[in-house]
Amino acid sequence: MKSRSTNIKRSSLPPNLVKENDNGIRIKVYIQGHMIGAGKMELFNLVHQKGSVRAAANFMGMSTKRAKLLLNTIEEAFPTPILEKQKGNKGTLLTPFGKELLAKYLSLNKHLSEEAQEFIQWAASKQG
Repeated sequence: MKSRSTNIKRSSLPPNLVKENDNGIRIKVYIQGHMIGAGKMELFNLVHQKGSVRAAANFMGMSTKRAKLLLNTIEEAFPTPILEKQKGNKGTLLTPFGKELLAKYLSLNKHLSEEAQEFIQWAASKQG
């Protein structure tokens, strides 16, 4: 069994999106039974930034096969394609719908991060 890389680079998404053991949020959205969470959306964002699934997967320390599997689970949630391969195997781009999906997810995360920060500050003030 191939082990996951322990040399994972810092996230390309806003810090509050991926914190697990600290204050912040980590959201999961379910769309018709398909879960879309921070990890998948980070991968999706990296595909957008780097222009290829392979580059995004390498950056996250995962195999290209695993990355494609995760991206397919996002695509299954929508009738409209979110990714398009470039001709001649020259990379992968987000479709206009894919760009809109990413923007909406990041906007949702920003809003929830702001609300969570207010809650965290309120809770800290009550701890004495």
